[in-house]
This record gives sequence, C-alpha cells and structure tokens, in this order.
Amino acid sequence: MIEKLLVANRGEIARRVIRGARALGISCVAVCSDPDVDAPYVSEADEFVRLAGATPTDTYLDVDAVVGAALTSGADAVHPGYGFLSEDAGFARACVAAGLVFVGPPPDVIEAMGSKLNAKATMAAAGVPVLPTVEIPSGGGLDGAVTDAVAALGWPVLVKASAGGGGRGMRVVESPDALADALASAQREAASAFGDGTVFVEPYVARPRHVEVQILGDIHGTVVHLFERECSIQRRHQKIIEESPSPVITPERRAELGAAAVTAARTIGYVNAGTVEFLVLPDGRFAFLEVNTRLQVEHPVTELVTGLDLVRLQLLVADGMALPPEVLHAELGGHAIEARLYAEDATRGFQPSAGHLHRFRFPASTGVRVDSGVEDGSEVSVHYDPMLAKVIAHAPTRTEAARALAGALERAQVHGVTTNRDLLVRILRHPEFLAGDIDTGFLVRHDPAVLGAPLADVAARRLHAVAAALAGQAERRAQAAVLGSMPSGWRNNPAAPQTTTFSGPDGGVEIDYRFDRAGTCTLVAVDGARRDDISVLSCAPDAVVLAAEGVSRRYEVARVGITAFVDGSDGSSTFVEIERFPLPGSQLAAGALVAPLPGTVVKVAVAAGDAVSAGDTLVAIEAMKMEHDVRAPSDGTVTEVHVSAGEQVEAGRLLVVIDGPDPDGA
Repeated sequence: MIEKLLVANRGEIARRVIRGARALGISCVAVCSDPDVDAPYVSEADEFVRLAGATPTDTYLDVDAVVGAALTSGADAVHPGYGFLSEDAGFARACVAAGLVFVGPPPDVIEAMGSKLNAKATMAAAGVPVLPTVEIPSGGGLDGAVTDAVAALGWPVLVKASAGGGGRGMRVVESPDALADALASAQREAASAFGDGTVFVEPYVARPRHVEVQILGDIHGTVVHLFERECSIQRRHQKIIEESPSPVITPERRAELGAAAVTAARTIGYVNAGTVEFLVLPDGRFAFLEVNTRLQVEHPVTELVTGLDLVRLQLLVADGMALPPEVLHAELGGHAIEARLYAEDATRGFQPSAGHLHRFRFPASTGVRVDSGVEDGSEVSVHYDPMLAKVIAHAPTRTEAARALAGALERAQVHGVTTNRDLLVRILRHPEFLAGDIDTGFLVRHDPAVLGAPLADVAARRLHAVAAALAGQAERRAQAAVLGSMPSGWRNNPAAPQTTTFSGPDGGVEIDYRFDRAGTCTLVAVDGARRDDISVLSCAPDAVVLAAEGVSRRYEVARVGITAFVDGSDGSSTFVEIERFPLPGSQLAAGALVAPLPGTVVKVAVAAGDAVSAGDTLVAIEAMKMEHDVRAPSDGTVTEVHVSAGEQVEAGRLLVVIDGPDPDGA
C-alpha cells in the first residue's frame, strides 16, 4: 500500500492530488522550484524538497532531480499530475527502476501514445477512425515530396506537435506560401515545450467539435469509460471551457464513442486514468486524435457528474486494487461546466500577465467548486503556464450550470494581474453557447477582444473611479486621525473640494469631492462635470455605497500603494492614482516597440534598414510556454534593433524602432 506520495508537479493539480491522497491517509511530499517555495501547495504538503532553479527544464522536467527527491524523502510512489513529466515514458521508467510506484499507465503505454503519429497508426490498425497525416521530423523542412503530400491533404491544413498537446506547436496554415514559416515556428515551440520538434500535418476540419472520453483501467484487465467531455471552446487550440455531458452527443453516439475509447484502451493495455480524444465532424462522424496518458485538467467535470473521485481511483489502481463497483455502474447526474481562469489579456491576443496577486477570492456558491493554485499574495511567474484556477459549476441542467458559473466568475475578486474572467463570463452567457451551438472555431467567429472587454461599461467605470477616490480619501483621513492630524489642505479650508486623479481603463479621470467636519462625503464632479445625479450613501476605506439613476450599489475597494481595485455588481476596474502635476519624464519615441512581457527572445526577423509592412513579425518572445510575436503596427523601415536571439528581456524593454512613412506622403 502507498504510504508516502511524492507529487511531481505544482500549482492547482499538486493541491488536488494532495487533497485526494490525504483522504486515503497517504502523506505527501511536494517538490518546488525557487519561485514556488512559498506557493500554497508547498505549505499544504507534509514535506517538500526544493529543486534549485526557476525554469521548468532545471526543475520540474529534471528526471534525476525529481526521482532523487522521492528517494531522499522516503516516498514509495510518485503522482505526476498533468503536464511536465506526466507523459514522459523515461520518467515513468526511472520511477519504476528506483522502486517507486508510478501512479499512471505502464511506461510502454506512455511511450506508445507519446507520439501522436504512432498513436494514430496503432488506432487505425485497431479499427478506430483517424485522419490522414504527413510527418515532418524534428529539424526537417520542406522538400518536394513533403510539399506534395501536404498539398494532397487539401488547404487549409493543421500543423501539430507529435510529442505533446495544450496547443503547443499547433498552427493553422491557410495556403502553401505560409507553410514553411508555420513549420519552423511549430518545431521551435514543440522542441522547447516537449524536447521533440517532430510535427505532423493533417487536414484542417472546419467547425469540428473536440470531444474526449474518460477511461479507467485496472491491472486485472477491466477497462471502463466514464462518459464524454465537450472541450470545443478553445483559444490557441487550448481548451478554456469544458463540460460533461456534451450538449449534442446522443445516447447512441455516446455508446459509440465510449466503445471506441475502450477499444483504444484495451488495444494498448491501458491501466489507470486516461483520456481518449476525438474530433467530431459536423456530420456526426468522429476521428481519433490522441490518448492522454494521465489525468486531464478538466477531470473535475467528470467527477461532478459521476460522483467519483478520480484521484482516489488512480491511487487505488496504483495499489493493485480492482475498480470498485461504483465505477463499473457509474451514471451521469446533472451537468457540469469548467472554466479555466488564466492570467492573460484576451483583448491583446491572450498576452500572459505575470505579477503579484494581491487578492484572489471567490464567493461561496452552492454547486461551485474552485480548484486553484494561488491565493492572496501569490506570485504569478513568467516561467509557467498562466492558469490560476479552474472554476466548476454542477447543476441539474446545462443552463443552470452555465448561469451559476458565470455568476461566480463575475463576482470573483482577482487583483494584481489581468485575467480572462470577463471573456469566460461572456462566453457562458452567449446565445450560441447556451444553445450548444459551439465548435473549436467559436473564438475565431467571435472576436476575443470584444468578448474579453471589461464587463463594466463606461458609466460603471466612472462610478468605480468615484468609489476608488472616496475610499482612498477615507483611508487617508482614518490614518491622519490616528496621528492626530487631518489630510493636507483640509484644516485651512474644509469646504474646498479635494481632487484625486487616476489613470484607468479609459485613460485619465479626475474626481472632485468634499468631506465635511463630520466625515460626510459629497461628490462634486467627474472630469470637471458636475454629477448631482450620483449620491454618496456611505464611505469607508474598503467600501463605498453610491446611488445613481435610482439604483444603489456597494463597491468594495482594495488599495495597494497607489493602485485601487474596485469590485461591484456591475463589474471590476483597476485605477492607478497619479500626481496632478507630475514632473516631466522621458518618453519612448514614436515607432518604438517594447517587450509586452518578460521572456526569452527566440527570433529576430529584421535588421536595421529593412522595410516592413504592417503585421510583419519583427521579434518572437517565448514566455509562459508560448511563443509571442511582436509585429509591425504599420508600414515603415527598421531603424534600430536592440535585442538578439537568446537574450532575456523584461517587460517594457525596447526591442525595435520603426520609422514610419511621412504623414504628408513625402
């Protein structure tokens, strides 16, 4: 029996595994990189081993270091979670060779399914439907034979990494002239993420659904499926909303998908938890995509609709036990939907956001589960995937689950980093989503920059600015009262308006207000315009109640230095207080392009003197396991290049300067 489990992962999945193991009386050991030493999962483990370094390569992907941590701590088993080494056959073999129980399928199964190309060949031989493919080896490029083979698939095509998933190394190619660059970029990203630059090309299917089936197998030869999950809402080919059951899978199709998944699992001798992924075509046919030989990010939706604990079952199977009766006779109950909350800006191409998470709180809601890797005070690092949490709602019907999940996300307080929260809320409330009319192109048809715009409209943001200003002044008055003084300017002329100026979502905003001797506040003006239509009902450093247009709302305000975070029933906003008369400072010249986030420069595509067109890639930066292109905003000539490939850059670092065309056309 497993007595001590090393969790070879981080973040929310490490917390989830620790919670599941504890329920079975198993003690847990965490491993952590230098940036993660104060992470919540580390403090929740019974013991932890520090892996020196910050990058995944130096820490969570170092097989010798992780196995060594297990042996040093006296663990007798290892749970890999998902990502990192979870689908690395070499790691599984190293665990077994060291006398450790690997909580997952046998190494040979992982190896067989580790290559999507090999997996597709195996499934085709077993009679499971697959799409045709063209392989391009790591480091390989285009030649006549490859070009002809890809063209035979028909345009557009999809480039995919053979060794991994999560959207890494995946590119849609619309025409032959874009193929070479797409292959090179996909190979770089795949090699960085998975250590293998092998990619393949397959037909791009318009408006498909991504549907997967949860499987479980034990060492006694029993294999079952636990129904399907719909994972079609994706950005960058990576899932962001998953649900079970699928809104379009009929009982007959569910039986077919389940039978195909069980056939796939039995063909390869599958043991433990895994997922068989399918592409469902618009006409209802389906084709095998891959087998994920691990627990999936979206496993909570299956847990909620079946009432089963998949981590518990993984550990029981790893202990050699047979699947219990409740698994063999599982039934669907209700509907569950999961949303992945990422630290990223949907309005700027899903640009990741790193920084200090000042507040991370969700309202207590019946039927809503939050699996998070962070809490108040956590650091969101540039070194790892930007997912903060998974928020899952379970209800009797799909509509109720969507409404509950949207409400929980909308009322969450997430301060310090930009997130995709508003995008998720709008998707969950979108008529097409509620009608079940979804596919993997949902965020191609519907602009993420529009769906991801702040839930708070301009009028609401003005009220948020008022609340931020009044709460800030209330805080200063409270602090001054403790010191036996009053804020500057108040003692000499208490009737004079006070002014707070912010930089916010709509640029600068100026709030004028008065506090009388009793501490009662009156709003005077917003941006110089009187606002007699807004009444201040109460004002405190952490909350302000305003009445506008006959409706009263409470706004919670949290200030961190000069930054104010405001949350209300009409959305959330962030403001930075600025000096009314700032000293003049240096400004970047027109045409200067800076790094949008910290990372590593992996490609510099231009040199000084080059002519560029709007949209051309100038520099590619790798951060948070993804490659981000910095593109020319307009036609022009490159006058300066300040970085080179391989260089580490901070956010705001000057990369390239472009001299645009003369506005008079000269």
